[in-house]
Amino acid sequence: MSNRLAIALAVLLGFTVAVPAATTLKVIQHGLALNPDSATIAKGDRLVFTNDDDVIHNIHIFGPGGEDDSVDLGLQKPGKTLTYKFDKSGSYKVRCNIHPSVRMSVQVK
Repeated sequence: MSNRLAIALAVLLGFTVAVPAATTLKVIQHGLALNPDSATIAKGDRLVFTNDDDVIHNIHIFGPGGEDDSVDLGLQKPGKTLTYKFDKSGSYKVRCNIHPSVRMSVQVK
């Protein structure tokens, strides 16, 4: 039975259903590095990237499909945040297109 069907049936029968909430992990860009530089998260979780440097960054996320499975979140001025929700399981690489040494790996379970 699918999760959606089970939840719908439980609601119709008057049961209270607890659905796990997505988690948000904060990633700080400081000293031309991402902290943390790796993370393991659940499908549906989000990363919030905060630029704590005094230079502009650019967040580019490469999904399990590589170059064809990538999202460029664009330029990020100092003090600004960008958020990305990971909807697919797999291994991701995150990097700054401006500063190639600014990178991290993300494993989505």
